[in-house]
Amino acid sequence: MRRPLCLLLFVLLIVMAGCAARNQVPLPLQAHADILGFTNIRHYGDTPPDDIDKMLTNWTQQAQLLDSAEGVNFLSLSGGGANGAFGAGFLSGWTANGDRPTFHYVTGVSTGALIAPFAFLGPKYDTTLKHLFTTFHTEDLVVPSTMGAGIFNDGYYDTTPFRKALNTYITPEVIKEIAKAHRQGRRLIIGTTNLDAMRPVYWNIGAIAQYNTKAAAQLIHDIILASASVPVAFPPVYITVRAHGKAYDEMHVDGGVSNQVFTYPAGIHIQEMLGKVGIKQKINLYVIRNNTLHSQGKRIEPNVLDIAERSMDGLIRNQSIGDLYRIYYTAKRDGLDFHLAYIPPTWDEPFTELFDPAYMSKLFKLGRNMAIGPSPWQKTPPENLGPAAK
Repeated sequence: MRRPLCLLLFVLLIVMAGCAARNQVPLPLQAHADILGFTNIRHYGDTPPDDIDKMLTNWTQQAQLLDSAEGVNFLSLSGGGANGAFGAGFLSGWTANGDRPTFHYVTGVSTGALIAPFAFLGPKYDTTLKHLFTTFHTEDLVVPSTMGAGIFNDGYYDTTPFRKALNTYITPEVIKEIAKAHRQGRRLIIGTTNLDAMRPVYWNIGAIAQYNTKAAAQLIHDIILASASVPVAFPPVYITVRAHGKAYDEMHVDGGVSNQVFTYPAGIHIQEMLGKVGIKQKINLYVIRNNTLHSQGKRIEPNVLDIAERSMDGLIRNQSIGDLYRIYYTAKRDGLDFHLAYIPPTWDEPFTELFDPAYMSKLFKLGRNMAIGPSPWQKTPPENLGPAAK
């Protein structure tokens, strides 16, 4: 079976198809739109958040989070589709190893957006993560649309089952726990891509959870679904916004379109800002990349499908490498202690479907064993990104 990215071939069909009517935000108003019924819950990822000073002040007020020797802990979770089983397994092994800290700032994108709420809330949700990333078949999350819908609408697959799964696992109780952690000064941030503006959007999930309403729960589900919605394969998520007193919709898709992984905008000098509010503990940055980073040779046939698949594989791989190096050098600039885990280049298991439980179970076990092992973390991104030695 070909990888999901092969579905980008359908772009050619969609380009030729008619477009559904939308009430989209006029171009001059895109930067000024906000969410109906909510305030200060998101910012564009290429600008600093408005509440950064408040966030850092809250950290100083919550001494129980900062007095331990472990310091302040950041966790960033990347995209990777079914390969999110690696991150889920790694977190489980980290718990078993006995040195998994409390995370004060967690970010997630794409499959990392599904892992992030449970990683944020701690080890008691390891079993939930294992279930999510080892038992679901493709049809449990997405089903093919009819051919007409695939061509003339906005996605090849129907993600209704995925939305039902989110309702099952991101429960009101989970959302209340996120809200409580937010009040303690901790932050859970999930990234999407505003396709109209073509800008990354970072959503403050804890701030949304504070509203404690059905609308807030719906918005959290929408954000996680949008973050994992690979364009063309999965339909976008349309989020209602307001601009100059009128309601419009924004089209949000996979956060990986903007960043394969992110921590905080490079314009923020986090160590300097923490020092100004009296935080002197060390900052640990943990990055879990739910994919390999090394190139692998492959025979490419001279046809559109093979060329499209291989080209998109290359774009995603090289984007992820760039993201990691940007995060690494920003961390070193700011004095953060950098840690990286990723799927090793020797991983080469076959899979039979988009979400293959057998494949994901093996990858979950690999991640768990790596975390329990003697050297689970790399201190720098790999220098040699060529094929693994045979």
